[in-house]
Amino acid sequence: MISIRFQIISFITWIGIVPLGIFLAFTLFPSREIEWLNLSILFALLFVTMTMPLQLNNITVSFERWITFTIFFQYGVFTELVFTQIAMLILVLSTKSDLPLLHRFCVNSIIFTLISLASGTLFHFAGGEIGSTDFLNICLFGLIYAISYTTINSVLMQVYLYFELGIYSLKEKFVLWDFASTMILLPFSITLYFLNGHFGNNAILLIGIPFLLVLLIARMYNRSDNLNDKLSSAGIIGRELAERLGFEDVIRTFIEKLKDVVPYDNAYVLDLRNGEHLITLMASEYGVITKKVNGLSFKLKKTVDDGLDIDNPKIFATKKEAMVLNNFEFLQRVESVMTAPIKRNQKTEGFLILTSRRKNVFQALEMKIVDVLTGYFAISLVKARYYEKTVEQSVRCGLTGLHNFRYLNSKLDEEIIRFHIGEINSLSVLMLDIDHFKSINDTYGHQSGNDLLKALARLLESFVPVEATLSRYGGEEFVIVLPNYGKRETAKLAEEIRREVESSAFRIIPDLSKEREPVDIHMTVSIGVACVPEDAGDAKELLRNADRAMYIGGKQAGRNKVGIYGKELIETL
Repeated sequence: MISIRFQIISFITWIGIVPLGIFLAFTLFPSREIEWLNLSILFALLFVTMTMPLQLNNITVSFERWITFTIFFQYGVFTELVFTQIAMLILVLSTKSDLPLLHRFCVNSIIFTLISLASGTLFHFAGGEIGSTDFLNICLFGLIYAISYTTINSVLMQVYLYFELGIYSLKEKFVLWDFASTMILLPFSITLYFLNGHFGNNAILLIGIPFLLVLLIARMYNRSDNLNDKLSSAGIIGRELAERLGFEDVIRTFIEKLKDVVPYDNAYVLDLRNGEHLITLMASEYGVITKKVNGLSFKLKKTVDDGLDIDNPKIFATKKEAMVLNNFEFLQRVESVMTAPIKRNQKTEGFLILTSRRKNVFQALEMKIVDVLTGYFAISLVKARYYEKTVEQSVRCGLTGLHNFRYLNSKLDEEIIRFHIGEINSLSVLMLDIDHFKSINDTYGHQSGNDLLKALARLLESFVPVEATLSRYGGEEFVIVLPNYGKRETAKLAEEIRREVESSAFRIIPDLSKEREPVDIHMTVSIGVACVPEDAGDAKELLRNADRAMYIGGKQAGRNKVGIYGKELIETL
């Protein structure tokens, strides 16, 4: 993000430096006689070279200096400065960037002007001669020129970064790469200079064209290598997604890892229900993963003309291009957008939307990577859904939908551990049994008994605190595990449940009745209460003592009562 103030400062600085720099170069270092055909060929080589930078370890390395040095050795500071400015302007105009065009031109123009003047001045001050045929003279003073050129460039870049980002360090990687590439290019520049002196423009055939071909091959390999790195990263992400078993965990991992290969600011994962309705599953907004979305608003019903392509990913490089997403409103600054369908078995089941505050951020290579990753993502989501469903079935009672005995044992062990390590202060168990349930089954039928169990399960759910666990213990017995509940609180809750059951009418349709007319019946429950640490030290003992309290203090005391376990006496409410 470049502030308006900084852009204005850059423009004013350009006005003060560049015109004056060109005038000084023309006055102090006038150009030698120009061979226009030769200079045109060198300029063409310069521009082509500038359009083929390489990406090395996340550093952009450009190789145009082998031409600018040659132009300098042949024609001097003024010609090199002017032609570098022209080539730079063409390159700025032809290259997409999220930075403002005028700002990019001003900053690069200032830096190139200062570099040309300063390094050229040092060359002449040291004793170098433009157009010299002395090999040692060009090599020695050319080395001085090259070292000063790359040093001044690094210092000016650091000054710019300091004012823009507040960062200043000559240990940055690009400083080393800049110096290394300059030292490698200097011999090529000197070679082209002397070949040009002996063979004229034919020298371009001897070294210019071969250099460009080698650079082109290196660039193709570099792109392929970058693609392989991205695909390798995508494969790693795919494996990580496959390892996630939870549905939400898969989404969270996908959003987090996607940042490693695509430079987005915000990411939104939308579900497409029944091919018609869009629902947000999860989002990342400026590094915070959330289900509560603040930066995007959209119409829930998908339409054909909403701009979302159900078949292919799409890039909207600018805010103007993104306006075709007419059903979507970005509530925070957005300059570029990428959308991608999430497909399974050739069917689109959702969408990924990535946004950035900068223009031209998303590239074609990243779009291909996203296309691959959404495939991994869709498969992992299906697997996670299946796994969760399987787990849910294994720990849930098929009749009541409550947790079953297997889950209860596991959960109770977990809560006992939490108590012993101090995460919770107390732990209570409430065990409940329906009174005379066998007679209900005998009178109305087993299906009616099942209906009563389901109805009671729904009633009990309304009494269960958020942190508690309600399970069907077996038959007509239910257990509520209550972390951070003492004996008195648990007994009070048990009494509230007992009274509610006693006063409730449960409607069933008797299986054993010929008319099968709805009947309202009443029933009662007996409840037992036991606690840690007063009554037990482990899960097994806690359940056993709650069971004893229910039978002795509830059933044997006349039913429809709450029994509270005590080591010397079981109290009945």
